Amino acid sequence: MILVQLKGGLGNQMFQYAAGRTLALQHDVPLFLDKGSYEPKQAGMYGLGGLHISASLAGEEMIPRPGFLQKAFNRLAPAPWRRIFRETGMDFDPRFFSLRPPVYLKGYWQSWKYFEPQAAQIRKDFTFNIEFSPAIMAKAAELPQQDTVAMHYRRGDYTNSEAAAFHGILGPDYYEKAAQHFNGAKFIIFTNDPAWVRSNLPAGIDYEIPSGSLSHTQYEDLFLMSRCRHQVIANSSFSWWGAWLNEYPGREVVAPRHWFAKEGLTAKDLVPDSWRQY
Repeated sequence: MILVQLKGGLGNQMFQYAAGRTLALQHDVPLFLDKGSYEPKQAGMYGLGGLHISASLAGEEMIPRPGFLQKAFNRLAPAPWRRIFRETGMDFDPRFFSLRPPVYLKGYWQSWKYFEPQAAQIRKDFTFNIEFSPAIMAKAAELPQQDTVAMHYRRGDYTNSEAAAFHGILGPDYYEKAAQHFNGAKFIIFTNDPAWVRSNLPAGIDYEIPSGSLSHTQYEDLFLMSRCRHQVIANSSFSWWGAWLNEYPGREVVAPRHWFAKEGLTAKDLVPDSWRQY
C-alpha cells in the first residue's frame, strides 16, 4: 500500500493525494490517506471528499510507529528500502519514483513532476462529486465564452505574522503587471477578503467578485476559477490547482516569481515552464 499523510488546506491535500495516487498506480497497490495530523478543531479542513478520489482513509493501526533502531535504519537506508519517506525540501526529489510499497509519504509534494506520469488520471480524480446550484452551473457555462481571467487574492490566514514570514503576501505591483498582460479582459476575482480586495484592485479593470456573493464554498470557487479562460494565481496551492485544472486550449497563466518569503525556498519545480511569472 501507499499511505499519505495529509496536512494543510484543500490545495495542499490535492498535491499530497496526486503524488500518492501516482505512486499507487505505478505499483498497482491501494492508496490510503492519513488524517491523523489534524487536531480535532481542524477536522473540517479535510477537503478531498468533494472530489472523485480513489483512496480510503487509514485506520490508526495502519500508521507506522518506528522505534529508535527503525528510525535510524529508515534515515540511512536507500530510498527504495525506506518504509517512511519524508520530503527534505520544496524542490522535486527524483528518488520519489524509486520508492516501493509499503511506504508512508510525509511532505507537501508541491510539484507537478510528482504526478506528471498520471496527469490524465489526476484530472479525472479531481472532478467534483457534488451537485452545484443552477446559478453556479450557469456561471460556469458563461465564463469560457468570454475573455475571462480568474484572479486570486490569498489573504485571510496569510496575514498572520507566522504565515506572512513564510509565504509573504503579494503586493499591488504583481496584480498591476498581471492586469496589463491581460489588457481588456474581464477579471473574475476570487478571494477570502472581498472588502480589502475591492479597495486594492488594479485601476480601471472590468471585474466581478463571485466569492461571498455567488460562490460560498471552496469547491464553488475552485470550480469557477478553473472555468475561466486564463488565470492570475496567488502564491497559493489552491489557485495553482485552479489554473492546472483549466482545460481551455489557449489558456495563459500568470504566477508570482517569488512564491515564498522565507529565504532559501524556491518554486522552480512548482510553476510549470509554460506559465508566465512576474
